[in-house]
Amino acid sequence: MTNKEILQANLIDIIFENRNKGYGAYALRKDYNTRLLTSLGAGMSVILFLVFINLFGKSGQSSSIIQQDKEVVNIKEVELLKDKPKEQPIKPKEAVKQKPDIPKVAAVKFTTPPEIKDDDKVKDKMTAISDMDGKKISDKPGDGIIDDGTAKQIEKQVAGAGDGIPATPKQPDFVIQERNPEFPGGTEALKRFLSKNLSTPDELEAGEKKVVQIRFKVDKDGTVTSFEIVISGGNEFDREVVRVCKKMPRWTPAIQNGINVPVSYVLPVTFIGLEE
Repeated sequence: MTNKEILQANLIDIIFENRNKGYGAYALRKDYNTRLLTSLGAGMSVILFLVFINLFGKSGQSSSIIQQDKEVVNIKEVELLKDKPKEQPIKPKEAVKQKPDIPKVAAVKFTTPPEIKDDDKVKDKMTAISDMDGKKISDKPGDGIIDDGTAKQIEKQVAGAGDGIPATPKQPDFVIQERNPEFPGGTEALKRFLSKNLSTPDELEAGEKKVVQIRFKVDKDGTVTSFEIVISGGNEFDREVVRVCKKMPRWTPAIQNGINVPVSYVLPVTFIGLEE
């Protein structure tokens, strides 16, 4: 290929110069741009076709939906029923209680203890005792009936029930609901009983102590039974405490919820040696 031909030839002709152009590679390379543009055009056509179908389908669907909504949705004015006012319950008329008329009782004026004065200087004369019968004492005299007890009786009835409020009932006597068992006369009486009846079995040195704790049951009737030594001070001291406790009188029983109940009681007894 001459220099003039080279300037006029394209790159593919220069590459395939003196080569077998009928093999197929030359034809593929030479028509590559044409095939590329053809493929690109075909692809763009397909894409535009799909976009067009998609847009057309959505517009048709939206129009059908709008048309369907227009057909289904119907706005109507509905008049709501107003709630009926609640009927107030008819209260029964309260019986009007008429208070009985209380007769007015005559009154006499109260005077201080008399002072001896001349008759012309006395302002308020004393009322005779005979004039006080059936009358009430007041700071000034007043007209009315002579009360024979009827007026007071009517006044009590009016005070108790004339205003519709019953008279205050009498309060019941106080009833003990809870109480611990107790020796007759209390703690001091128990100490005197033990001091009088206990005797020291053995001689104790001055200041020496022997402590015995005994448990027993105070029954519902106050009977003392079931003796048991809790803390021993020695056999002789234990026996002495049991002997004296068996001589105790009936206790005041314990009370729970207003009922006598049996309970256990622990009694400490201390023996102390005294100086001679």
